[in-house]
Amino acid sequence: MVEKKKKSFGDIFADLSMPILLVILIIVFTIMSKSFMTPLNITNILVQNVHVVIVATAVMIIMISGGCDLSIGYQMSVAAVLVAKMMSVHNVPVAVAVICGILVCSALGTFNGFMALKLKSNTMIVTLGTMAIFQGISYLISGSKTYHNLPRSFMMIGQGRLFGWLPINVLIMIIIVVAAGFVMGKTAVGRKVYAAGDNPEAARLAGLNVGKIKVLSFTVAGVLVGIAAILLTSRSGSADSGTGVGIEFTGITACVLSGVALKGGEGTLWKVIVAVFALGVLANGMQLINLGAYPQYIAKGVIMLASLYITNKNAKGL
Repeated sequence: MVEKKKKSFGDIFADLSMPILLVILIIVFTIMSKSFMTPLNITNILVQNVHVVIVATAVMIIMISGGCDLSIGYQMSVAAVLVAKMMSVHNVPVAVAVICGILVCSALGTFNGFMALKLKSNTMIVTLGTMAIFQGISYLISGSKTYHNLPRSFMMIGQGRLFGWLPINVLIMIIIVVAAGFVMGKTAVGRKVYAAGDNPEAARLAGLNVGKIKVLSFTVAGVLVGIAAILLTSRSGSADSGTGVGIEFTGITACVLSGVALKGGEGTLWKVIVAVFALGVLANGMQLINLGAYPQYIAKGVIMLASLYITNKNAKGL
């Protein structure tokens, strides 16, 4: 029997770096702003990051399979304007519009995976091309218009509360995160995704259809992106072709900070979620102390570089 190697202090510190950062940020902003640690603000942080958590989960699945998707923001844009236009212009029932939005994102994700497979090219390059396509589709659908006057029942998805205190979108996020965590960590399907990303050749020799696994990873991620688009649109109460654009970089940042390997085959969902909320707390806290968007960019960049330094130092055993 092979004895498990005990984790060094460096390993433990690397594993807990994001939770430690989150706690430090909470303490700092609690001291600097009386408005930070209030029930209203904590709820705002949760609600504002619901769609980010779901997108980061989608990004994680793709990255673990060995891919990268730069088109996620415009996938959300397509779904958002399509659903909003269906409901506000064509009076399509809410349930039908929501299902269509999710299916469209699933199809766009599948298209990304299929094109990467057929072109035998890096997924980052492929999705850079499809990002431009999806951007054009979004503007063709919206006609550069912003859609308001969405049905109240649709708005309840992103703004409603159960029992008077539990935001519906937070509950949806929890269900998705628990389901994704279970599938990726406890099932044969999740193990196959990890295997395909970690060592594609070994996975093929073991009888796995690596190409199919990678395409399905993009498909599942597309479903999650579609759900995130619905939640963002229903929370904001409007949609245009700028909805969701750029969120893929936040998702990728959270994944990199949490230790999801760019080469694939490595990553843990709970760490990704902690990283999302660390970034969310950073943005919220800096706004409360009257620091604008530009200092936030600098802070996020410094945190990412520091995280990479810690990871690399630990990997080299220094």
